[in-house]
Amino acid sequence: MSFLRAGAVPQPLIHRWYASPFLLAPHTGGLSFRNQLLPSLESYLADPELHARAVADPDMYGAPYIDAGPAGPPGVEALLADTLVGARPRLDLADAIDQALVLLDERATGSSLDSLYADVPEPLRGYVELVYDTAHRPHLRFFEALLYRGPAFEPDAQAVSFTATPEIGQPFLYSSPILPRPGRLDISLPFASEHWDALFAARTEPVDVSELAARFELGPEALPLFTSLFTDVAPAPHDTVEPGSVRTRYFGHASVLVETSSSAVLLDPLIGYEGDGGPDHFTIADLPAKLDAVIISHAHPDHFSLEALLQLRGRTTNIIVPRSSGGSIQDPSLKMMLQALGFPRVYELGELESLPAGPDMEVVALPFVGEHADLDIRTKMVPMVRALGRTFLFATDVALPEPAFYDRLAEVVGEVDALFIGLECVGAPLSWLYGSILRSLPTHQQNQSRRMIGSDASMADALAVQTRARRVFVYAMGLESWLKNRTGGEFDPESEQVRESGLLSKICEERGISSELLYQKAEFQWPATEGRSR
Repeated sequence: MSFLRAGAVPQPLIHRWYASPFLLAPHTGGLSFRNQLLPSLESYLADPELHARAVADPDMYGAPYIDAGPAGPPGVEALLADTLVGARPRLDLADAIDQALVLLDERATGSSLDSLYADVPEPLRGYVELVYDTAHRPHLRFFEALLYRGPAFEPDAQAVSFTATPEIGQPFLYSSPILPRPGRLDISLPFASEHWDALFAARTEPVDVSELAARFELGPEALPLFTSLFTDVAPAPHDTVEPGSVRTRYFGHASVLVETSSSAVLLDPLIGYEGDGGPDHFTIADLPAKLDAVIISHAHPDHFSLEALLQLRGRTTNIIVPRSSGGSIQDPSLKMMLQALGFPRVYELGELESLPAGPDMEVVALPFVGEHADLDIRTKMVPMVRALGRTFLFATDVALPEPAFYDRLAEVVGEVDALFIGLECVGAPLSWLYGSILRSLPTHQQNQSRRMIGSDASMADALAVQTRARRVFVYAMGLESWLKNRTGGEFDPESEQVRESGLLSKICEERGISSELLYQKAEFQWPATEGRSR
């Protein structure tokens, strides 16, 4: 009997691209492939040397240039040809969306829309409602649950690519496809398959490797690589939490584990692995065998990681996500997405709603303002976790241009023991994440002014004052080296974000509280208390 290695890395793919939220949803996935990924492949084939120079330039890390690795131009050419055929339902859906929007532009004049349904392109018919807003502007509203049942979902294009150990220096996952190469084991199987749960259960429970390989119907040529993912050495037992206390562990970026002796909640998992090149840090081997809840604050790919979620599906009681308004192109529902991917217990929280998470924890959803480039995106929340009288507020990437947002929450929030907040005060421009779904490219001024920014030191301190936070932790800035291929960042003491963190520490010190930049690894113990007035 064997265990899945703590250093084995499973990367979920769609048509050989890393499975980010925008690729998982059929409608945004179709637009992303057509408007971003296929042009990137074509650009590479037109000038592979240009891409090679850009990839070799450290200042260009995260830019849309392809590192094809040993597959080279032939591998990229084959992928392009395969995608044009295999992703045809998604590409047809993307074209149909454009055509339907033009139809509304030209013929929706404020009168009834009923007559236009007959002219909605076939790939979109039955998947959208034609609607007006209160200013009589026409829109498409998508029936997302139906899209996941339609041909554009493409579960046959889903696969997981394994390496027995982390690939140090792997290219940025959202710029380059993961092409076949020696040392990688690719298993094509829909993400919803229960076989994945059986495999990832081997992180903590022993399995018969031969029997597991048979379940995946692996041929003899794949068995050596599959076997290399396992070890006979049992994992170390999980450290328990002392009764009557709360423990918080920082796993990197925005991933924090909140535990008591009877409950465990994990926020925004983006988890490292043994041997991933980072200094001493918590890895997937340090998670408990059972989680009462995994909480996702918003749908950006550094907070919603299918790579982590797929591994945790079998050991998690509930997935808690922010409530979606439903049906807009820029704001796919995380609940519908996860249900389509085989997650059985997904719960939405609307603003100020709460949900128990284990015997002695509660999760409350607070409003999240900022970091979404002023787009109407509602699938986002600031999770507040209460445990044994302690309150932890995870403000991730918020920005507060209007302080009254949290003035009005004083009764709900009460006093906070710890405020976790990001200081991504630079942020990527609007088009970096959302360019593929915009109907027209933003002007330079729009692109630069509508950046995906969070708080600076003054905003963070204002929130700490409003919530009466006793301690402040700066996190969620992509500083850890082992996460570089997923966040695009790394620690730079001269960066504006790190400088703002130092400034926040000074401001907080003047007020008599501590502010600390979380980096690599951190753990804190919090004795239970009777709680504070709210």
